[in-house]
This record gives sequence, C-alpha cells and structure tokens, in this order.
Amino acid sequence: MVRVVQYIIFIFVISIGISLYLHKDTTIAKGDDLYYVGSDNCKSCHGKKHTSWHNSMHHKIFKKYTDDTQIAADFENKPDFVTFEKDDIDFIIGGKWEQVFAREIDGEFYLFPVKWMQLTKKWIPYKTETWQKIPLTQKCNGCHTTGLNKETGEFIEFGVGCESCHGPGSLHVQNKHMLKNVLCNSCHYSITLKNKLEKEVDIIRTLKPAVCGQCHSRGVESKVDKYHTEVQFSFPIAYLPGEELSKKFKLTTQETDKKGKNWWGNGISKNRHQEYADFAKSGHSKSLKNLRSKRNTSCKKLPKDSCLECHSADYILADDDDKPTLAEAKLGITCVVCHNPHQVGNSKKKAVDQCVKCHTKETKTMKQQPLHYPCPDEKITCADCHMPRIVKAGGKFSLRSHAFRIIPPEATEKYAMPNSCQNGSCHSDKSLNWAKKEYRKFYHDNNTTLQSILKYQK
Repeated sequence: MVRVVQYIIFIFVISIGISLYLHKDTTIAKGDDLYYVGSDNCKSCHGKKHTSWHNSMHHKIFKKYTDDTQIAADFENKPDFVTFEKDDIDFIIGGKWEQVFAREIDGEFYLFPVKWMQLTKKWIPYKTETWQKIPLTQKCNGCHTTGLNKETGEFIEFGVGCESCHGPGSLHVQNKHMLKNVLCNSCHYSITLKNKLEKEVDIIRTLKPAVCGQCHSRGVESKVDKYHTEVQFSFPIAYLPGEELSKKFKLTTQETDKKGKNWWGNGISKNRHQEYADFAKSGHSKSLKNLRSKRNTSCKKLPKDSCLECHSADYILADDDDKPTLAEAKLGITCVVCHNPHQVGNSKKKAVDQCVKCHTKETKTMKQQPLHYPCPDEKITCADCHMPRIVKAGGKFSLRSHAFRIIPPEATEKYAMPNSCQNGSCHSDKSLNWAKKEYRKFYHDNNTTLQSILKYQK
C-alpha cells in the first residue's frame, strides 16, 4: 500500500513538472500584465515575414558588437580624435548612412564622441562636450530597442522588433501555442476553445501612421522620476501601437527650432527622424478627408467606394472580400501603403512603382493633364521631383523629403536648400541661374504658376 501511495505521489510530481515545463513560455496573466516576448517567438508562425524583417534595417539598427563584419567604419585610417579601438566597442548603432559606437558604463549606454559618415567615408567629431550627459536610455533606446522599461532601462530586444509595431505579444503567443502546438492540444483542444481563440483580438494590427511616427519624429517628453527630478526623453514614453502620439510628446517645430538645425525656412524638414512631421502636413495624410469633402476639383463625380483604391490605406490593404465602404473607411494614405515595414531599407522596388498605381494619366476620375515634367522618363522618377533629397545623412543630402512637394530652384536662392531640379545627380553640373530659367520656361509654358508650387505650408 505504501508503495502504491509513493507511486501515485511520484506520478503527481512528474505531472506537475511536465505541466510547468509545457507552460513555461505561455502562462501569463491577462489585462495589464501583458509582456514582451521578443521577435524569435514570432518566427515559427510568421517565418517569411520574420526572415524579411531580420534582413531589414529595423533589425540591424542597434546590435551588440560580435565581429568585424558589422563595422562599416575605417579603423585602419582613423584621425587622431578617434581615440578608441574596436576592442573598446560594446554596441553598434546604424551602418547604412552613418555609424556610431557605444559602450556600457555602470549599466548605462553611452556613445563614443565620434561618428562615421558612410557616404563620405569620413570620421567626424560628435557630441564631444556632451556625450556624458546623453544616456541612451533617455535619448535613443526608446526607438532603437524593443520593449524598453523606462524605469530600469532594461529591454527585451536590440533593434526594432515585431512588438515595436504590434505591441506586447505574450497573449498572442500563448493563444497560438494552444491552437497549433501538438503538446498544448493534447490537453486544451476543443472546438469551443478553438473558435474562441481564433476570434480573440490578442495582438495589435494597425495601419495608423503614428506607429511609424513614434520613432520617425523629433521631440521630447518629460517625466518626473522617483527622485522628483524631471527627466526628458527624446521619444514618446508610454506609446502603444494603435494610439495617436500623446500630446505630452512635444514635437519639434520650425518655431521651436531656434538654431535652424531641423527645418528649412519654408517649413520642410532638413534633418532626419522627421518624416512623420512632413507626412502629417501632406495631401497623403488628408486623402480620405479630402475625398469625403470633395476637395479634388478635377474629380467630376461624387465620391464612391471605388475611389478608396487611391484614398484609403485600410481599403488598399484589406482582403478583397473585406473592403470597407466610403462610410466605413478610417484612414487615408498612410506609411505602410508605400513602405513594407518588414523589409524597410531592403526593398528593390522603384519609387515610381509606388506612385503610378494612383497618380497616372489613365485614372478615369481625373481629367487629362499635359506633360508636367521636362525630363525624359528614363532619366527621372516621380520621387526625384516630388521627394527630392533635401535631408542630410551620412555627410550628404541623401534622404528623401516626405512632404511630397516640388522644391523649385527659387527655394535654393531664398532658403539655401537643395531643389528638385538639381538634387542627387540631376542637373548638378548646371548653374542655379540655368535651373531657374529652365524651370520658369517649362512650367509657364504648361500653365503652371510658380506661386502655387511655392505655397509649401498650405
């Protein structure tokens, strides 16, 4: 009898052990106790997207230094002000346009006071006097890591992971385990549970531009810490995908940019990390609102559902059998219509391919326009004129504007900024006077007034 009791106890203990092991990664408390689990937990179900993301700049934006293949900078020919060696590096940030290096000091991350400019292949001094006052937990890690705890500085993952855009994934992972994992199904499977879990909204899926804006914005948000000291963060403190940016997050504006580092005189961004600000003032962001109010005077008919093919992100990206109506649509053109977030920085699709789906002469709802560009098709794309490279990164004006506005040569004369005609390799060998003359000649001949294009801030 004693042996039977011992055997039962043994089986009971083993059963508890097996149960705890099977639930070690999935048992959570719901509600406010959702937590970040890391992108590796997404791989088993979303393998294709995970691989694409893994090769993207989002994944590579902040990483531990493990080998020399991660380093773009030239350490063989470094100037005297670069006083550290590769062995001193703990972490690497960036690499496509610019690359900076960081070390860990007393549990906090700090940048070395130099920067490698990838496009010009040069080292430059960087925050040489202030680097000790720039802990990355406050200034960078909210956008360069996933699941940052603003109180402790800890985070779940280096780089921009799945949960940066989809929110904490613990409940989603648990539910999918219970649906698809053989070991979970052996105890939990039932038709009722299956139907319940398949309908449960357990992860954030949103097309709102603020998801990108949480990082592609320049601003500050203040918080009082446990020592009653005001601490400023350079990113939204408690943002969750699907929300709008908090009013507590104060975006930089032309009015607050006293030194003129971030904005050109016409109100368009000159510094990186400001794509959201330009987009928010563009016609793309207002495309649904303008459709409903019939703002497009070239459209001769009343708006209808089919117009959403070019005016609504939730329509464009919805399944064919689940398209919203004009009354149901919620969003205009947002970032993900043109950018695949799972392969950002890794797409080979030409910019023109993104534009012609909507901006084409054959669009039936628009009246025919005369040829509106002076250069041959094989020489330019839509983006060369409407998204010129006027934002500096890597030592050159290498990033495209997201204001979606032509910058005429007159703006170069007035604001000392690059223009659409001479940006990149286009007409850079010609004088500004030549560009001004040719611009006026062509557009006046096509009944396009220069004044209408110069109204940037309207």
